Amino acid sequence: MDSKSTDRLQRYAYDEYTVVVNFETFEDVLAYQQEFNGELVEVGFLDGSDNPMPDDSAQLLANKRTFSVSLPPEYSVIYSDDERFQEYSQEALVALKKLDNDMAPEDILADQNIATGDRIIILKDGELNTVSTRERIKYLMRGNVYELAVKVQNT
Repeated sequence: MDSKSTDRLQRYAYDEYTVVVNFETFEDVLAYQQEFNGELVEVGFLDGSDNPMPDDSAQLLANKRTFSVSLPPEYSVIYSDDERFQEYSQEALVALKKLDNDMAPEDILADQNIATGDRIIILKDGELNTVSTRERIKYLMRGNVYELAVKVQNT
């Protein structure tokens, strides 16, 4: 893994091991696991908690995903691999440009990829609500965030 990929990682140290999360791609998780001789585990940040707990209810490993989000039923989550993602990100970009009073077509074309990295589009009752990140969902929206992690023994 390159340093750009490892800079984003978050580590949670316990007495005997460290849990590493916030991988961008499934391939990054596998590369890190192999490089550090770790164990793939699924964890959840539940009920606003900042500490990951073992939780495989999102079936991340089986679905080859690095994370998943659970919000109240009125919300829907659109991930970057969803075919509707670009459509909604364009809608979000236009809404932001209107708020900023910056609707020049060349500016919209220059900013087409509003949702880079692990940003997630949230719909509420079928309407665009926000573009968010894992951290914002954990702390501000009181959602549950599930992540594929690597558990590495402390030496």
